[in-house]
Amino acid sequence: MQARLLLLFAIIAVTGCEVAIKNGLFSCGQPSDCPSGYYCWASDNRCYDTKEPECEPKTCEQVISDFASLGIPIECGSLPDGCDGSIECGDCPEGTACGANGQSFLCGCEENTCATFGNGAECGLIPTRCEGGEPQIFCGNCLGDGLECVDNRCVCPPGSDCGDACGGRCGSNEICVEGECCTPTYPCSKNDCSPPEGLPDGCGGMAHCPTCPADAECVLGNDLQYECLGDCTCEANGTECGNDVICGSPAFCGTCADNGFDPGFHCESGRCICEDQFEDNDSLDTAKLVCGEGVGGVNCMQQAWSFDVQATFHGSSDWDFYVLRVLDTATPIVAQVYNSKSEPSLYMAYLCPDGYPGMVECSGDTGSIQGLELCVTGGGVVGIQRSCGKSVSGEVGTLVVGLRPNEFRNDCDGYGLKIIATYGQELPSY
Repeated sequence: MQARLLLLFAIIAVTGCEVAIKNGLFSCGQPSDCPSGYYCWASDNRCYDTKEPECEPKTCEQVISDFASLGIPIECGSLPDGCDGSIECGDCPEGTACGANGQSFLCGCEENTCATFGNGAECGLIPTRCEGGEPQIFCGNCLGDGLECVDNRCVCPPGSDCGDACGGRCGSNEICVEGECCTPTYPCSKNDCSPPEGLPDGCGGMAHCPTCPADAECVLGNDLQYECLGDCTCEANGTECGNDVICGSPAFCGTCADNGFDPGFHCESGRCICEDQFEDNDSLDTAKLVCGEGVGGVNCMQQAWSFDVQATFHGSSDWDFYVLRVLDTATPIVAQVYNSKSEPSLYMAYLCPDGYPGMVECSGDTGSIQGLELCVTGGGVVGIQRSCGKSVSGEVGTLVVGLRPNEFRNDCDGYGLKIIATYGQELPSY
C-alpha cells in the first residue's frame, strides 16, 4: 500500500498536476493509509473522498427478514442491528420462554424441575413441561411432623396447631399467629399513608404505608381512609378535575365523575361546572343566536332543515332561550327536548321578516313573555304553523325557542333540543 502511494506522489511531483483518485482504489486499515483528503471507510476498508455515512441500525422486521432469507426462523431474542449493536425483537406468549430447551431465538416451553417450578416445588407431582401433561416429576413427600403437601408446598393443614406441630409452616400467603394460620391484609392498597403506629394487618401485626411528602399531612378522610393532604394536592390547589401542575409537577386530578359530581357536570379549566356554552341565556333579552347566516352554518337558510342543541339546566329556576334566523317559508316547525330528567316545558314564537308575529297554529296553549306571543307545552314537544302573508323570496324570519325545567331532579341536568322544519310535517297533538 505504501509503495503504491509513494509511486502516486512521485507522479504528481513530476507532472506538477492534480491526479483524480478513483474512490475505493486503495485499501486501508487506518486513516493514514489513504491519500490526503481521503477517508478510510470501516465498512469495506477502502479509501473514499467523503466521510463514511453514519450506520443506520436495522429494525426487527429487517433483521428477521435477513435471517429468513438464509432459512433461519426468528421469533425472539437479542439480534445484531448491522451497526455493531443489538436489538431486542419479539415477545414470547405467556408461559413460554425465548431459547427454551436450547432452541435459540425461538419461543418454547422450558423443561420444569423441582427447583424451577413456581417458586420451587417441595413435594408432590409437577408437569415435566410448562404446558403440563405427561410425564410428571415427583418432588418428594413432606417430612416434617403434621405437614401436608398443598400446591407443591409443605404447609400446616387448616385447623392444625402451626405453632408446635408444624413448625410455623403456613401457606405462602399466610403467617402463623398464636398457633393458627392467618392471611394478613395489606391496608396500604386502600390508604395513601398510615399513622405513626401503622395500620392493623388483620393478623395481629401492623403495616406501615409510604410516608406523605414533606408538605403534606396524613389525615383520616370522610371514607375512613388515610390520605395525604397538604399544599401539594389537587384539593389544596383548588383543582376539581383535569390536569394541573402541582408544586412544579404535572398531576391528573381525575374527572368530574371520579370526584363525585353528577353526570351533567363537565371539566373546564380545572373546575367542574354545569353551565353550558350558551350561558347566560336565561331571558329573552339574552337569548343566544344558534343558527342563521354566519352562525351554525347555512342550515337554517334552507326551506327544510333541522338543528340540534346540547345544553344543561343548572337549577330549578333556570330558563334557556335560543334564537334562530331562518328562511321565511310556510313550513311548520317542531321542537322536541330529549334526555332530560327535569320534564321541561317548551315555548316557541315566530316573527315574520317585518317583525310581526307569524304563528297561525299552535300545538299547545298560547301565552306571552314581554309582549311576545308564544306557543307553550309541558309535554316536551311543541309545534307551530307559520304564515307571513305575502313573502319575498330570500327574506329571513326569527324563531325563538325557550325551555324551563318543571321538576329539577339533578344538580346539573343535561338535555338535547332538536328543532325541525320540513314539508308535510304534522303538528303534535295533546
